[in-house]
Amino acid sequence: MTYLKNIYFHIFLIIFILLGIQLSLNVGITHDEFHDYNVWIANKNIFLNFFFKENLDTSYLSGSNKFYGSGFHYISSLFEFFFINLPQLKEYSYTVKQILSKHISVFLLFVLSGLVFRKILKLITNNHHHANLGTIFYLLYPYLLGHSFFNVKDIPFLTFWLICTFYIIKITKNYILEEKISRKYVLLVSFFTACLLSIRISGVLIFIQYLLFILTLASYKKFNLLSFLRNYYKEFLISISIILSIYIILQPSYLENPLLIYDAVRYMSQHIQTVCTITLGECMKAQNLPSSYLPIWFFFKIPLIILIGFTLFFIIESKIEKNLIVMTILSSLIFTVLSIIFLLIIFKVNLYDEIRQVMFLVPLIFIISLSLIYFFSKKVFGISISLFILFFAFQNYKIYPYNYIWINNLSHITKVQNVFELDYWGVSTKNISAHIKNNFNKNVCLITNRNNAINSLISEKRCLINFRKLHEKIERPFYVALMERGVNKGVPNNCKLIHEEKTNLNFSSETLTLAKIYKCD
Repeated sequence: MTYLKNIYFHIFLIIFILLGIQLSLNVGITHDEFHDYNVWIANKNIFLNFFFKENLDTSYLSGSNKFYGSGFHYISSLFEFFFINLPQLKEYSYTVKQILSKHISVFLLFVLSGLVFRKILKLITNNHHHANLGTIFYLLYPYLLGHSFFNVKDIPFLTFWLICTFYIIKITKNYILEEKISRKYVLLVSFFTACLLSIRISGVLIFIQYLLFILTLASYKKFNLLSFLRNYYKEFLISISIILSIYIILQPSYLENPLLIYDAVRYMSQHIQTVCTITLGECMKAQNLPSSYLPIWFFFKIPLIILIGFTLFFIIESKIEKNLIVMTILSSLIFTVLSIIFLLIIFKVNLYDEIRQVMFLVPLIFIISLSLIYFFSKKVFGISISLFILFFAFQNYKIYPYNYIWINNLSHITKVQNVFELDYWGVSTKNISAHIKNNFNKNVCLITNRNNAINSLISEKRCLINFRKLHEKIERPFYVALMERGVNKGVPNNCKLIHEEKTNLNFSSETLTLAKIYKCD
């Protein structure tokens, strides 16, 4: 009976997966993917050198590159054999095939995050139908869906954070019902915590969430915290041992010197990044962010219904206060979101690319908000979420492959172009490369800020010049292709705009320019 009730969700999921795999292969190579690939190859070589006494090149990990995680690539490599020979990739080089095949793994991890999301929502609401609706809403949210087509950093991190959240919720529920901690869940949460850390060292923030769950549980269940820690210190020691052991194996650059973990945390928290993120028309630099940076971006990136739902806690608190499990889970998640945002602001952690680096908080915000809306009114939940699902489906169709630049309707108070950061990942590179290949004389040099990606996607030899040489004396004619953050940079005199990559957002009449091509005669 339960299966029949969920059949529409399973049909949606099958269609979603089949479409998503195809769409993830068509976004091209985005910013940093060559870097991530090279980090993975070097880490893999360290692993082989250490355990199998090989003598492979690891020079790419000199300097700060050794602090970048490669845990996701262990997963993607397991599936690479099946994906790399797909017909859609046959025209590319072997390296490009490897990079593009990872997009499928990213997308499938996003689907996995949706299934975990559904489990958590069902555990809180105890309602299959509303958990299904909430999950479809989550999976179709354009911002996350767009990232799921290519983002090998943040989507895997988000997924494993959500898995860790699920198991800490299971531990909490088990303790409330039986007043004991399940070692099985401790082992599972330890393993997935190690996986989380191997993707990005900022995963250490998950321990804030674990601590807040314990403190919230102690507050609501009113037990002695010191006695609790004394009773379960063995489980804590086992957990830490598992986390460290697995993490070091998954992050081979620390095999010879595990103390580098401390250096990694310090480096990544104050990561030197020269770019700035256009926020309300201001170019906000990562090293000197105002405290308003994160609130502004959450305000414009989170769907309106979620923003509204998040404010309902005190209105419906009386409805759920007798349900200790629900109260503990929601309170812990709210404390987690607010605490992490607060700490990032207070310690002036370097952030950029809107909310990309705190994307792992988005599913938590969705779970909190959707649960609160559900307890406020099941009818309101059903109608509003169904309408947003239709809205998201239309938007995704309309703006693909630029889904990730989606911004909510509050952005209509101002112009979006030059006011908000747009295609900072360089998704437009794919369409720009195709346009160059099909329309431009390959004997004429091309100046661009995306040489590697364009060269790999065009799959033919062309004269490519780095953007840094744009204002040097270069023989004319030549083309200039500007993407990512360089789209609004100046070009030499006597250059004619001959092509623009554009899209529209949110039923807005404003057309957004994501990339430009000039011809300089």
